[in-house]
Amino acid sequence: MEDLIKEVLSFIETDAKWWEDAARQCGELASNLSPEEKAKWLLLCAVYGERAQAHREIVKSVRMRQRSGAEG
Repeated sequence: MEDLIKEVLSFIETDAKWWEDAARQCGELASNLSPEEKAKWLLLCAVYGERAQAHREIVKSVRMRQRSGAEG
């Protein structure tokens, strides 16, 4: 079970990096657009950034639980 958890956490961490990269690339793309289009793309960037943060928080939470379980 421990190996499965490690594998899932690794997947989630990698996914967070992909979301961050997508947010950064959308931001770069948005910089060259009209103000109307730019606003749409920046919203998408924000959503991607929030998704990356949510993934990091999941990993952090699981690791904290693992540590507290190992100590208890």
